[in-house]
This record gives sequence, C-alpha cells and structure tokens, in this order.
Amino acid sequence: MTAADHDWLDLRAPFDDAAREHSLALLDQAVEALAGTAEAEPLTVIDIGAGTGNSARWFDRALRPRLPGRELRWILLDADAASLRVASRSMPDATTATAPITELPAIAAEHLPGATAAHESDGAAAEHAPGPPAPARLLITCSAVLDVLAPADVEAVVDTLTRFSGLGLFLLSITEHWPLDPPDRRDALIEHAFSEHQAREGRLGDAGGAVLAAAARRAGARVMTGDSPWDLQGPRDREFLTRFLSERIDAVIEEDPELRPIAAAWLADRLEQAGTDLRVAVEHLDVLVDARG
Repeated sequence: MTAADHDWLDLRAPFDDAAREHSLALLDQAVEALAGTAEAEPLTVIDIGAGTGNSARWFDRALRPRLPGRELRWILLDADAASLRVASRSMPDATTATAPITELPAIAAEHLPGATAAHESDGAAAEHAPGPPAPARLLITCSAVLDVLAPADVEAVVDTLTRFSGLGLFLLSITEHWPLDPPDRRDALIEHAFSEHQAREGRLGDAGGAVLAAAARRAGARVMTGDSPWDLQGPRDREFLTRFLSERIDAVIEEDPELRPIAAAWLADRLEQAGTDLRVAVEHLDVLVDARG
C-alpha cells in the first residue's frame, strides 16, 4: 500500500468522523466481545494503515468510555515512517511499527506475550467449559484502508485474527457506488474508470471490504457489516468536493487517457454544481470480524 498525502488525510478527517457516527452500532457490538472485568488483561489494539493517526485517535476516543478500567495498548502499523512520526506526536504512548501489513502476524505475536500458549490452552479449555468466548485481548482496526490492500494483506489480517482469537473492526471501506445528484449520463463511465484504477497493481479496490468479509467467513469467524456513508453537499462542502472530484478525475485519466476530454468536461460541470446544489453520497462498508471461536 502507498501513503496518502497528509493534507488529504487532514481534509477528510471531519467527514470520516461524521460517517463513523453510523459505525457506532457495530462498535458497540465489538465492545460486547471486548468487555471484561477491570482486572482483565490489557487490550492490544493494532491500527493497520495507521497513516497520521486519525483512525486510531477516533477509535481511542470511542473505546475508552466504553471499556472503563481496561488498559488499551496501541500499536500503529504503517509502511510509511513519515506518517507514523506525525501520528506519534498526537499518540505519544502508542508503539509504532514501520512494516507492511503482511508482517501483522509476527507483530501481533511480539506484542502479545505468551499468545501462542494462551491460544492453544484456550482451545483445550473450550472443550471443558462451554459458553461464551472469553473477552478478546486483540483488536485490529482500520479506516479507509481495505481498498489499497492486496490479497496477501487480507490473508495476513485473517490469519492474525484467527490465530490470536481476536476481533477486527474495519471502517469506511469504499464501495463502487458514489452516486451524484443531479445525475449525468457520463457518470457511469467515470465511475467505472475510477473503479478500474483503484484495482491497479493487484489492489482490491472497491471490493476490499467484501473480500475481507468473505475470507473471514471461510476461516470460521463471525462477520457483521454496516454502512458509513459520506453525505457531501454543495455549497457547504465545496472545498472537499473540489478535491474529491478532481482527484477522481486524475485517476480516471491515468486509467484511460482517451477519456481526458469527456472527464475534463464532466469535472468542469460538476465543480460548477458544487457551488450550488450538487450532492454526492459516497458509500462505505464497515466490517466487524469476531474470530474468538
């Protein structure tokens, strides 16, 4: 995966926060699987594709009041060291790991002392103590990351969750749908070209959330999903709409240079509408994975 521009991450942060209000029901389901007594061992939380820390900070703010008394140990995982340096300034107690997501199983093992033995003993104990699984001690999180993952990354995430009986809460994964109002006959062409661009170089693109959910189910985990859309409106969100639409057209032209005249005309029309009545509903898929067995 590649690092996103820091200014883009900052610009989208308030829109992500608003969208994640829709994610709270799924978060509360995760908390039910995480809650234990105050004496429960610390919860290790690994935010993958952590970037500059916007995702981890949101999860931290949301989890702490819902898990009173339980210690949270944060690990921020990203392949971009510069982004992690920014993140560490706002989360100085977090551990940072500059590594690809394929290293996730090893990183989890390093930060969960005795994890292998505990996992094995949990399996043996389950034969003699039927009932609900014990509270998870590993939570993997991310926001707006699954689209840039490759199949090997998804395999690493699912392997880590199943190996350590963990939970995963993956928010704001884009889908192929971002309908505009008023509609335009060129919309489908633009949307298709952008979707093709997102799947370049083996990335999962807008199928990322669905691919991870399917892989987790095949591994025997319980999977729940939800929606967390952006609701963008002109002229209120004109600055963000301008950046959002312009970057999509850049991707469309990179994917198919022959579309440049159509894409440029479409963008000019849409940017004019962004100053008046344009609305864009950017659909996202949230995925909760419970691999406690």
